[in-house]
Amino acid sequence: MTNKLIKEIREYDRQDIACWWLGQIGFVFKLGDKTLYVDAFLTDLNGRNIKPLIRPEEVEADYILGTHDHIDHIDRPAWREIVKYNHRVQFIVPGLFKESIVEDLGIDPKRVIAANEGKRIELGHIWVSSVASAHEFLDQDQKTKQYPYLGYIIEYNNFRIYHSGDTCLYPGLIEKLKKFGKLDLAILPINGRDGVRYRANWIGNLTFQEAVDLSGYIKPEYVIPAHYEMFDFNSEDVNKFSDYIEAKYPSQKHVICEHGKLITF
Repeated sequence: MTNKLIKEIREYDRQDIACWWLGQIGFVFKLGDKTLYVDAFLTDLNGRNIKPLIRPEEVEADYILGTHDHIDHIDRPAWREIVKYNHRVQFIVPGLFKESIVEDLGIDPKRVIAANEGKRIELGHIWVSSVASAHEFLDQDQKTKQYPYLGYIIEYNNFRIYHSGDTCLYPGLIEKLKKFGKLDLAILPINGRDGVRYRANWIGNLTFQEAVDLSGYIKPEYVIPAHYEMFDFNSEDVNKFSDYIEAKYPSQKHVICEHGKLITF
């Protein structure tokens, strides 16, 4: 039986920007004739509140982007299945992990593209640039000067998307983002952080208040809050984000996604 979501993504052929939320901070983007998956968490891990909307063997992506090497972002078990069925997909990952991912997936190294802050990757009519993320620290590798956590700026047809991956605010982030010019869409986590989660190795992100203020500083055309609802112990009430942004930055447009539902810009 054909997955209705996969069919919708495959057959979508309008020229606007289309995306679908898969849960956590995972999205599918349809940009022209190309399909990009970003931080798609497809492994049916215990404790998930939102079951995977797409099975790995159904993935019809041209490019899969992972912001950092945690299973809900770079989903190695799912990626190992994906490459069995999709022989053309390419992966974009922080350069620190390229070698291990090539070995893990057993694929041609040319199919894994190393990203790092300051590098701009051309994918035909799509461009991908990287901005370091702090999860909860930047943790820059002192030998290679590469970062293990990245956000991606995806540019297509003069439309700029900032997908932050997992991040907290850090000095310089706002200035880095402003250098890209007007952002049309920013996707930000809102699940926050605390000592209980940090001690349990659940590394934190922006609080909903910080995500609201980051939006207020960089002023994207639209902002999407994400990284909530998947796990009970690492979530946040998205209505608090909506209430705060409407009160503090009433002109800032925001979109509350539904899992698997088409959004266009």
